[in-house]
Amino acid sequence: MNKRIISLILCAVLIASAFAGCRVNNAGGIEEADTTELTTTTTTQPTTVTTTEDTATTFPEDETRKIYKGLAKDTEGSYPYKIAEYTTHYDGSNVTRTANLRAAAEKIDDIVIPDSRVFSFNQTVGKRTVTAGYDEAKIIKDGEFVDGLGGGVCQVSSTIFECVLRANAKIVSRAAHSLEISYVPLGGDATVQWNSCDFQFENTLGCPMKLKMSCGNGTLTCTAYAKKDVDVGDIDISISRSGDTYSLRRTVNGKVNYTTHSKYSKPKTTTKKENTTKKKEKKKDKKKDKKADKKKTEKKKTTKKKKKNG
Repeated sequence: MNKRIISLILCAVLIASAFAGCRVNNAGGIEEADTTELTTTTTTQPTTVTTTEDTATTFPEDETRKIYKGLAKDTEGSYPYKIAEYTTHYDGSNVTRTANLRAAAEKIDDIVIPDSRVFSFNQTVGKRTVTAGYDEAKIIKDGEFVDGLGGGVCQVSSTIFECVLRANAKIVSRAAHSLEISYVPLGGDATVQWNSCDFQFENTLGCPMKLKMSCGNGTLTCTAYAKKDVDVGDIDISISRSGDTYSLRRTVNGKVNYTTHSKYSKPKTTTKKENTTKKKEKKKDKKKDKKADKKKTEKKKTTKKKKKNG
């Protein structure tokens, strides 16, 4: 009996210790550090700001050409030697175009081109926008003169071109208009368009050059001044025509050192012709309608007479 009692007690102790061990293991399992990483996922949606060029109100922004180091103005420095000047004329009663000329001329006035540096019209004047003071005036688009933002600035670039030709500057980039213009001789113009067509020249005087630009009372004048008394030589500018090609040549001391060729088209007149033809067609239709009405009235009269006679 005693052995049975002792064995029962031992069994009870073993069972109790087994349950206690299970609880400890379970508790240990709960207390263990959770090895599962807490990951916070931040989803960032890319924000893209797209600037769309409105070709109806501004110039198309194509591939950017070479960007030169920006030029600065100098209103106090001494540039006492006048080496070249050129003047063009404009219609002062055209308010919007005059405003565009003045806005561009103000950007040019007092600009200094150091020796061996390149002047870029587009880089100096900047983009022709409403906030920059430009308005709508006639521009060339698709073979026609239409209203567009910044119309008239090509007269500024052409006036500069004519001036620096006479200063014996090296012409780096110049293009003619696609249509005929009147403010400079054909073959002597320099068209510009934001980021697609630029006018550029290099200062080859051997010293800094300063451009002065004035716009008022129907005259637009560009004057080139030098820091030192330099001899640009005996310069002659001539333009000849062969067929539909205009050739400009610059001769310095009897030698030709610059030549450029230009071709121009006439503005499209299809719209006017279409309008006139439409008007003529309308007149013809009206005449036909009148004749038809007369025939109808005559038929009615004849039928009435027949009925009376009958």
